[in-house]
Amino acid sequence: MDYREHLFRPLSKRFVDHLVLEIFKNPADFGIIYQLIFDNDEKVAWRTAWACQKISEKHPDWFSNHQVIELISLTLSTTHGGLQRGCLAVLNNISLPDPFQVEFLNACYDWMLSSKSPIAVQALSMKYIARICIEEPDLKPEFIAYLESINFEDYSQGFKTARKNIIKKLNIK
Repeated sequence: MDYREHLFRPLSKRFVDHLVLEIFKNPADFGIIYQLIFDNDEKVAWRTAWACQKISEKHPDWFSNHQVIELISLTLSTTHGGLQRGCLAVLNNISLPDPFQVEFLNACYDWMLSSKSPIAVQALSMKYIARICIEEPDLKPEFIAYLESINFEDYSQGFKTARKNIIKKLNIK
Protein backbone atom coordinates (compact mmCIF):
# COMPACT_ATOMS: atom_id res chain seq x y z
CA MET A 1 0.00 0.00 0.00
CA ASP A 2 1.19 3.51 -0.77
CA TYR A 3 0.57 5.00 2.66
CA ARG A 4 1.38 8.56 1.68
CA GLU A 5 -1.12 8.46 -1.17
CA HIS A 6 -3.70 6.90 1.14
CA LEU A 7 -3.28 9.82 3.56
CA PHE A 8 -4.52 12.26 0.89
CA ARG A 9 -7.94 10.60 0.79
CA PRO A 10 -10.91 12.20 2.58
CA LEU A 11 -10.47 12.05 6.33
CA SER A 12 -12.70 9.98 8.61
CA LYS A 13 -12.39 7.68 11.60
CA ARG A 14 -13.00 4.74 9.26
CA PHE A 15 -10.15 5.93 7.05
CA VAL A 16 -7.71 6.03 9.98
CA ASP A 17 -8.93 2.71 11.37
CA HIS A 18 -8.36 1.09 7.95
CA LEU A 19 -4.82 2.46 7.80
CA VAL A 20 -4.05 1.27 11.33
CA LEU A 21 -5.40 -2.21 10.58
CA GLU A 22 -3.06 -2.38 7.59
CA ILE A 23 -0.13 -1.58 9.86
CA PHE A 24 -1.26 -4.19 12.40
CA LYS A 25 -1.37 -6.78 9.58
CA ASN A 26 2.07 -5.66 8.37
CA PRO A 27 4.05 -4.54 11.44
CA ALA A 28 7.18 -4.21 9.31
CA ASP A 29 5.46 -1.20 7.68
CA PHE A 30 5.30 0.68 10.97
CA GLY A 31 8.62 2.40 10.18
CA ILE A 32 7.21 3.62 6.86
CA ILE A 33 4.09 5.13 8.40
CA TYR A 34 6.03 6.57 11.34
CA GLN A 35 8.36 8.48 9.00
CA LEU A 36 5.36 10.14 7.34
CA ILE A 37 4.71 12.06 10.55
CA PHE A 38 7.68 14.22 9.45
CA ASP A 39 6.30 14.77 5.92
CA ASN A 40 6.54 18.30 4.53
CA ASP A 41 2.84 18.24 3.74
CA GLU A 42 1.12 19.11 7.04
CA LYS A 43 -2.02 17.22 6.02
CA VAL A 44 -0.02 14.01 5.62
CA ALA A 45 1.90 14.65 8.85
CA TRP A 46 -1.10 15.27 11.10
CA ARG A 47 -3.12 12.41 9.62
CA THR A 48 -0.13 10.17 10.24
CA ALA A 49 0.01 11.44 13.83
CA TRP A 50 -3.62 10.39 14.23
CA ALA A 51 -2.77 6.91 12.92
CA CYS A 52 0.30 6.73 15.17
CA GLN A 53 -1.90 7.67 18.12
CA LYS A 54 -4.12 4.65 17.39
CA ILE A 55 -1.05 2.44 16.93
CA SER A 56 0.47 3.66 20.21
CA GLU A 57 -2.70 2.72 22.10
CA LYS A 58 -2.23 -0.97 21.23
CA HIS A 59 1.51 -1.17 20.63
CA PRO A 60 3.35 1.45 22.69
CA ASP A 61 6.37 -0.84 22.63
CA TRP A 62 6.77 -0.24 18.88
CA PHE A 63 8.15 3.24 19.62
CA SER A 64 11.86 3.38 20.42
CA ASN A 65 13.45 5.91 22.76
CA HIS A 66 14.94 7.57 19.67
CA GLN A 67 11.46 7.95 18.19
CA VAL A 68 10.18 9.39 21.48
CA ILE A 69 12.87 12.06 21.31
CA GLU A 70 12.03 12.74 17.63
CA LEU A 71 8.34 13.14 18.51
CA ILE A 72 9.20 15.55 21.31
CA SER A 73 11.31 17.60 18.91
CA LEU A 74 8.50 17.65 16.34
CA THR A 75 5.94 18.64 18.97
CA LEU A 76 8.16 21.52 20.05
CA SER A 77 8.73 22.77 16.50
CA THR A 78 5.34 22.40 14.83
CA THR A 79 2.85 25.24 14.57
CA HIS A 80 0.07 22.95 13.34
CA GLY A 81 -2.39 22.34 16.19
CA GLY A 82 -3.59 18.98 14.87
CA LEU A 83 -0.06 17.65 14.49
CA GLN A 84 0.87 18.93 17.93
CA ARG A 85 -2.22 17.30 19.45
CA GLY A 86 -1.49 14.03 17.67
CA CYS A 87 2.13 13.96 18.82
CA LEU A 88 1.12 14.75 22.41
CA ALA A 89 -1.45 11.95 22.30
CA VAL A 90 1.20 9.49 21.10
CA LEU A 91 3.66 10.70 23.72
CA ASN A 92 1.05 10.13 26.42
CA ASN A 93 0.73 6.48 25.34
CA ILE A 94 4.39 5.53 25.08
CA SER A 95 7.37 5.42 27.43
CA LEU A 96 8.79 8.64 28.78
CA PRO A 97 12.12 9.58 27.20
CA ASP A 98 15.41 8.67 28.71
CA PRO A 99 16.96 11.10 29.46
CA PHE A 100 14.15 13.32 30.66
CA GLN A 101 13.52 16.44 28.52
CA VAL A 102 13.22 19.55 30.73
CA GLU A 103 12.62 21.81 27.71
CA PHE A 104 9.59 19.71 26.80
CA LEU A 105 8.25 19.81 30.35
CA ASN A 106 8.47 23.61 30.28
CA ALA A 107 6.71 23.71 26.90
CA CYS A 108 3.92 21.52 28.29
CA TYR A 109 3.41 24.02 31.11
CA ASP A 110 3.23 26.83 28.54
CA TRP A 111 0.76 24.99 26.29
CA MET A 112 -1.34 23.96 29.26
CA LEU A 113 -1.86 27.58 30.30
CA SER A 114 -1.97 29.24 26.89
CA SER A 115 -5.37 30.48 25.82
CA LYS A 116 -4.09 30.12 22.23
CA SER A 117 -3.60 26.36 22.64
CA PRO A 118 -6.50 24.13 21.63
CA ILE A 119 -8.20 22.48 24.62
CA ALA A 120 -6.88 19.07 23.52
CA VAL A 121 -3.31 20.39 23.58
CA GLN A 122 -3.91 21.98 27.01
CA ALA A 123 -5.36 18.75 28.45
CA LEU A 124 -2.75 16.46 26.87
CA SER A 125 0.04 18.72 28.14
CA MET A 126 -1.45 18.56 31.64
CA LYS A 127 -1.70 14.78 31.36
CA TYR A 128 1.92 14.50 30.21
CA ILE A 129 3.15 16.60 33.14
CA ALA A 130 1.15 14.35 35.48
CA ARG A 131 2.87 11.27 34.01
CA ILE A 132 6.23 12.87 34.70
CA CYS A 133 5.14 13.61 38.28
CA ILE A 134 4.25 9.96 38.80
CA GLU A 135 7.73 8.97 37.59
CA GLU A 136 9.41 11.81 39.49
CA PRO A 137 7.39 12.09 42.75
CA ASP A 138 9.42 15.08 43.95
CA LEU A 139 7.69 17.16 41.25
CA LYS A 140 4.16 16.12 42.24
CA PRO A 141 3.48 18.51 45.18
CA GLU A 142 4.61 21.51 43.16
CA PHE A 143 2.45 20.54 40.16
CA ILE A 144 -0.62 19.92 42.33
CA ALA A 145 -0.13 23.29 44.04
CA TYR A 146 0.30 24.90 40.63
CA LEU A 147 -2.93 23.35 39.32
CA GLU A 148 -4.82 24.36 42.46
CA SER A 149 -3.62 27.96 42.17
CA ILE A 150 -4.73 28.46 38.57
CA ASN A 151 -7.65 30.83 38.15
CA PHE A 152 -9.46 28.12 36.21
CA GLU A 153 -12.57 30.25 35.68
CA ASP A 154 -10.79 31.66 32.62
CA TYR A 155 -10.57 28.21 31.02
CA SER A 156 -12.97 25.91 29.19
CA GLN A 157 -15.01 23.17 30.82
CA GLY A 158 -12.67 20.61 29.22
CA PHE A 159 -9.68 22.24 30.91
CA LYS A 160 -11.49 22.33 34.27
CA THR A 161 -12.45 18.65 34.00
CA ALA A 162 -8.91 17.59 33.02
CA ARG A 163 -7.51 19.67 35.90
CA LYS A 164 -9.91 18.12 38.43
CA ASN A 165 -9.21 14.57 37.23
CA ILE A 166 -5.45 15.02 37.25
CA ILE A 167 -5.43 16.53 40.76
CA LYS A 168 -7.55 13.60 41.94
CA LYS A 169 -5.25 11.05 40.24
CA LEU A 170 -2.07 12.62 41.63
CA ASN A 171 -3.48 12.80 45.15
CA ILE A 172 -4.23 9.06 45.02
CA LYS A 173 -0.79 7.98 43.83
